[in-house]
Amino acid sequence: MALPAIGGGSAAAGTRDLDALEADWHGCVRAAHARQRPGQSRAGAQRNVLDECREHEDRLVAATMQEQAREDEAARRAGLPLAVRAGTWAASVAAYVVDPVTSWLQGWRGAPR
Repeated sequence: MALPAIGGGSAAAGTRDLDALEADWHGCVRAAHARQRPGQSRAGAQRNVLDECREHEDRLVAATMQEQAREDEAARRAGLPLAVRAGTWAASVAAYVVDPVTSWLQGWRGAPR
């Protein structure tokens, strides 16, 4: 699977690329959700949707990690301590990966059966 090249551009370009990948993933999730059979269990439908959109999610996670590696290297060169760099990385992963998945799953819990 080819991954988008993020490390070579500016931070703003990397953020735009991540935003586009996140939008693609959300689009896949919405489309896959719309195709689920109405009578199946919620957990089964969620697994099906996540399985169907795994490639989009993998691209988003890989690009996020690549962007964070670029930012970490820039911070290292700027002399920021490891603890600060680790906190920044964790916050970014939460913002681009964990929060969207959590939000989507919480939306399913509130949806009528």
